[in-house]
Amino acid sequence: MANRGRPTHTKRQRERARMERQKMKEVRRSETRTRKAESDPRPSGYDPDINGIVPGPQEMPDWQREFFEEEKRAKEAAELEEDGKRQQQ
Repeated sequence: MANRGRPTHTKRQRERARMERQKMKEVRRSETRTRKAESDPRPSGYDPDINGIVPGPQEMPDWQREFFEEEKRAKEAAELEEDGKRQQQ
């Protein structure tokens, strides 16, 4: 068996890339720490996900309201058409 020689060029490249990634991660972490330190603390008892929601039935979204209105108009038009056919007979 032959002994291995010095580390290859690709290994040195991998090590440099790994070190660079570690430096970038540390920079991101420090930026996150400073951003969190500078921001205002969250108020207690406040959940942004449910802010503005009132108890009880909720208003329909616009897309759903439009869909039901179209269905209602189509149903009324079909009923009017049936009544017109019945009157002609």
